[in-house]
Amino acid sequence: MAAPLFVGIGVAIFAVAKVFSWLANSMTEEEERKHAQEHARTDEIRRRAAAAQARQEQRAWEEYREMVLEHVQLLRRVIRENREAIVGIPEELSKLEQMVAREISDKTSSPYRKSALRREYARVEDAVVRMKEYERYLTFAENEVDALLVGEHYALLLALDPADKLLPLEWLYPGKLVLVAMEEISRPLPRFGHRISFGTDDVSQKALALPFNDEIPVLIKSATKWDNGSFYGCVARGALYYNHIITGEPVPFIVERKQKQSMIGTLFDGLIRATLPVSQLKHPGVRLLSGQKILVHPTQYDLCLLRNPFEQGRTHIEVSEFNYRARGVQSYQQLYLTVDEKYLEGVTDQQFFEEDEPWTLLGYSSATGMISLGKASVRVECAPTTNFSLLEVHQVIQTGTLQIGLDTPFRFTLLNQKLAAMSQVGWRSGVEEFLRFCSQTAMDMKDSPERLAHSRFYQRWEQVIAYQRSQEEVSALDFSASMLLVQEDDVLVLQRDSLPPSDHEAFEGLAEKLREVLSDKNFLNPDHCVRLLLWDADRCEFVPAVSRDRRRRPLYICTKSSISIESAFSLPEEPNAMLRLVVTVPSAALKRQAQALEDFFNDQLVNPALKSILLAPEHYLAEPAERSRDIAWSGPLDESQKRVVELALSERNIALIQGPPGAGKTTAIVEILYQLYRQRSDLRILVVSQQNSAVDNALEKFLAEHAHGFDHAIRTIRIGNPEKMSSVIKPLGFDSQFSEYLTDLEDLAIAGAVSLPDNEAALCHMWLSSIKQASQSRANQDEFFITLLADRNLVGATCVGLATNKGGIDQLQFDVAIIDEAGRATIPEILIPILRSNKVILVGDHYQLPPSIAPLLREDEAVEELGFLRENFLDTSFFELMFERLPPQCRETLSLQYRMAPAIGDLVAELFYMREGKRVLHNGRDNAYFEERYVLEKSIYWVDVKGRQSQPKGSQSKENREEAKEITQFLANLAESTTRPISVAVITPYGAQKECVRASLRKIGWVEGKLGELSIAVDTVDAFQGSEADIVCYSTVRTEGNLNFILDRKRLNVACSRAKLHLLFFGHRDFLRRWSSKKGAEENLFPRLMQHAWNVPVAYADVGLYVHGMKVGKVKEV
Repeated sequence: MAAPLFVGIGVAIFAVAKVFSWLANSMTEEEERKHAQEHARTDEIRRRAAAAQARQEQRAWEEYREMVLEHVQLLRRVIRENREAIVGIPEELSKLEQMVAREISDKTSSPYRKSALRREYARVEDAVVRMKEYERYLTFAENEVDALLVGEHYALLLALDPADKLLPLEWLYPGKLVLVAMEEISRPLPRFGHRISFGTDDVSQKALALPFNDEIPVLIKSATKWDNGSFYGCVARGALYYNHIITGEPVPFIVERKQKQSMIGTLFDGLIRATLPVSQLKHPGVRLLSGQKILVHPTQYDLCLLRNPFEQGRTHIEVSEFNYRARGVQSYQQLYLTVDEKYLEGVTDQQFFEEDEPWTLLGYSSATGMISLGKASVRVECAPTTNFSLLEVHQVIQTGTLQIGLDTPFRFTLLNQKLAAMSQVGWRSGVEEFLRFCSQTAMDMKDSPERLAHSRFYQRWEQVIAYQRSQEEVSALDFSASMLLVQEDDVLVLQRDSLPPSDHEAFEGLAEKLREVLSDKNFLNPDHCVRLLLWDADRCEFVPAVSRDRRRRPLYICTKSSISIESAFSLPEEPNAMLRLVVTVPSAALKRQAQALEDFFNDQLVNPALKSILLAPEHYLAEPAERSRDIAWSGPLDESQKRVVELALSERNIALIQGPPGAGKTTAIVEILYQLYRQRSDLRILVVSQQNSAVDNALEKFLAEHAHGFDHAIRTIRIGNPEKMSSVIKPLGFDSQFSEYLTDLEDLAIAGAVSLPDNEAALCHMWLSSIKQASQSRANQDEFFITLLADRNLVGATCVGLATNKGGIDQLQFDVAIIDEAGRATIPEILIPILRSNKVILVGDHYQLPPSIAPLLREDEAVEELGFLRENFLDTSFFELMFERLPPQCRETLSLQYRMAPAIGDLVAELFYMREGKRVLHNGRDNAYFEERYVLEKSIYWVDVKGRQSQPKGSQSKENREEAKEITQFLANLAESTTRPISVAVITPYGAQKECVRASLRKIGWVEGKLGELSIAVDTVDAFQGSEADIVCYSTVRTEGNLNFILDRKRLNVACSRAKLHLLFFGHRDFLRRWSSKKGAEENLFPRLMQHAWNVPVAYADVGLYVHGMKVGKVKEV
C-alpha cells in the first residue's frame, strides 16, 4: 500500500512544481534545457533560411543589376545613335547660316533672293541654335546616366527615358518661346529643372505679364553667367513674337528721337528698342514727335529679337509701318497648282499645309520646262498644263531641310485635280508671266562675267562719291599752337596774317566753309561740323583739343581775317604743338547720290526687278505690259516717234529712247505722257532731266496741249529753284504752290474758328497757329510739304532738285519716271529717280557728250587714289551702257531730225549717226522749208584763219585771238546787215577762248547777249549741249599739238548739231586737215567734215559778201 502513496505524492509534487513555475513566472530546468534546444534549432533554421534568402537576393540583385546595366546600354546606345544621326548636320547648318549671311550682304544678290533669305534668317538661326542645344542635351543625358551609374542610383536610372530624337520641349535655350504661369517664374521647371527669371526688369516684366494669366509668353534672351540651367526671359519679346510676329498684328511704337534717316523708339513701355527707317513710314515727310505712338510691324530681327542681324554694329530690331505680309497677299498675283492628293501622302512637315507659309522659287529648267518650288521643308516639281492655264504638280519631295529659294511676285495655292477640272480657275497670262519670271531669274542667278563687271562698275562709283565727299566736303588747316592768340583762358584766335603766305588760301577756304556752317540758312550743327584737333605723338594721330562738356558747347566767330573759338580746351603748354582745324560742310547732292548707291545695293527699290536689269542688261528678257485701251494718237507724229511711244507703253520695266539732235524728243515725251494718262488716270509720273529748260519745255508743251483733255485733273508740281524755272512753269513751282496752299489752309482755319462750336473752334485756333509757324520757319513745314505733294500726280524736277530731302521729296514714289537727257547724268544721279519708280523711260543720246564730271576727278591726285579712272571709267554714260546691252525690244531711236538744214543734217548723220554702215538719222524737213529762213547763201562754211594758239597766264586752257577777232568781225557785219531777230551761238572747246571771244564782242557793243538784232550766246561746246541757235560759229582754236580733245567724236557731234540754219567753222584749215595721231588711235574727222563745208567767202543771202573782216557788194550767188 506504501508504493502507490509515494507515487501519488510524486505526481502531486511534480504538479505543484509546474504550478509554482507559472506562479513564479520562471521555467524549470527541464523547460530551460528544452527551450534552449528549441531556440538553437530555430536559429539554425533561420541561418539556413537567411542563407537561402541571401543566396536568392544575391541572384535577384545580380539579375536586377543586369537589367539596370542593360537599360544603361540602351540609354547610351540611343544617345550614340542620336549623335551619329546628326553627324555633319551642325556643319551644314553653320554653312547654311554663313551662306544666308553672305548672300544677304552680297550687293549683287537678287532682291527676290534677299527677301526670302531675310524672312527665313530667324528660322535658320533657330535651327543652328537648336542643333547646338541638342548636342548639349545629349551630353547632359550622357552625363546624367554616368553620374547615376557611379552612384548606383539604379531606381533613378530605370526611371530615365531614352534620349529624344529632337530637342525636348522642356529644354530652354536663347531664342525659345515658352508659355509659363507666374508661379513657375524663378522655380525649377519640370524635367530639367531649368529656371526663368527677369533680372533687373523683374517688376516691369511681371507687370506686363499680368494680363496673360497662366499663359505668359516668355522669350528666352540668354543664359545666366553661372551656366547652371538658369535663364533670363523677356515677356515683352515673348508677347511681340506670340501676339504680333506670328499673327501679323501691328504693335505700338513710341518715338524717342530721329537719328540720321531713322526714328529711334521703343515697344512695350520701353522694354524693346527698335529702329524705324524714314523710308518705311507711310508718310515720310510727316514729322514724328517725341512720345508719339504709331503702329508698326517688325521686319528685320534676330532669333532673340535683340538686333537687326543685317546691319553692322550695335543695332536694334527694325520695324516698318507697312505690313509686307498682308500687302503681299493682296498685291501678288494668284496662281494655282493642280495636284493629285496621293503626292501629298508622304508629306510629314505640317508647315507645308499652313496657308501663311511662303512659297519660294528653287529652280527652273528651260530645257524641260520643269519648275521647282519650295515650301517649308517640301520641294514641289511642277510644270504648266498643256493650255498654260495652271501649273501641274509632277512630284512632291519631303526633304530634311528648309527649302529657301527666291521670293516671287506670285502666290500659289494647291488645288485638287478633280476640283481643278470642274472649276474655271486657270489664268494663262499669269502662268506665262511666271514662266518669264523663272527664265529671267535663272539668267540673273548666273555669276556671268558681264554681271560681275557691272557690279564692279557700280561699286566703283561708290568709291568715286566717297572720294568726292572727302575732297569737297572737308577743309582742314594745320598750324602750330604758337600761331594762336590767347585772349582769355577760354578764347583762342587764329589770325590769317599769323600764318605763312602759303596757307592764306587754305585759311580763306576754311573760313568760307565755317561761315557756311554758322549761317542760319543751312541748319548745320557746329558741334558736328567743326573740330579742333591736337597731334598726339604717342598715339601718332590727331585727338580732340576741345573738352567734351555738353553744358558748354564751343562758340565760333569767323571774319575774313580771323577765326575765334570760345570753349574749354585741352591744350599742352608746348608752343610748337601741332593743331588742326577741320570744317565739314555736307554736300546734299553727294550725300543723296551716296545714299542712292547704298539703297541700290540694299534693294531699296520700288521695282526689285530693276536691280537685276541694271546689273545684267544682257540677260534681261523684255516683259510686255498690258494696255487697257488701244492707242489713239493726239496729233501728227512721224513713224519713229510712234515707235518710241509704243515702246514706252508696251515695256513693263525699262525702255530706252535715243534722241539725236532735233529729232523731236520733247514731242515724243509729251505724247508718252498723254498716252500714259489715257491708259490709267491714277498714275503718278515723274519727268526729270539734267537741265531745267528740258523739264520745263516738256511740262509746258504737255499742259498746253492736254491739261484739260482728260476726265481727271492733271495736278502738276515743279520741284526746284524758282529762279531757274520758265515764267510759264514758275506758278507751278513748289514754293509758289506751297505759299498758296498755306493761304488756303489759313482761310479754312479762320472760317472754322469763327463758325464751329467752342471745342472745335479751339482746335482751329491751334491749327492756325501751326500754319503761321510753318509759314515763318522751315523747321515746321515738312508735314505741310508732304500733304501738298501727296495730291500731285505729275512731278517735274531736275536730278539735283529731286535729291533734296525737303518735305519728303526724296521719299516720293512714282509709277513711271521719264528721264530726259539720261546720257548726261552720272549713275548716282540717275539712280535717284530709278530707285523710286516702278517703270523707267530713259531718253538720251549716247552719241553726244557724256555726263559732266567734277574737275577734281580729272586731277592726278584722283587718278592716283582711284586707279580705275585711267580706264576711261568716266567717259561711258549710264545710258550708253544700257543702250548697247539691253535687248532690241527695249530700245528705239528717233530717226528724223527737224532742227538742222539738210546740209547740216547730212554732215551730222554721215559723221556721227551711222550704225553697222547704215545711216540712222535722216532729215525730217527738206530744203524748201528753210529757204525763206536762210541768212547766208550756204549752210556750212569753213573760214580759214591762220592764227596761233596761246595759253593765258595762270591757265591750262587755250585761246586764239585771231579767230576771236574774225568771229567778232563777222558778227559785227551780220548785226549791221540784218533787220530780223537772229539767234547766234559762238562755241569753242576751250574756256579761255570763250572769255577771249566775249571780251572781243564787248568792244563792239555786245551787252547782255545782244548785238543789234542778234542774240549772241558765247560758251564752251560742253556747256551748250542741249541748246540750239540759228547760226553757230565754232572756234577750233588749235594750230599745233595734240587734237585728241577737240576730235572727241561726242564733243564734235555736239558742236556740229547746234545750228538750225548755218554752221561756220573758224580755224587753221591746213593744220587741222593734215594732223594725224601718232598712235593712230584717234581718227581725224576734220578732212571728212571739210568735205561738207564751203571753203569760199561767206555770202549773205540777200545782203552782201563777207571776206575776212570786209563786207563787199551784194551778190545772189557765190
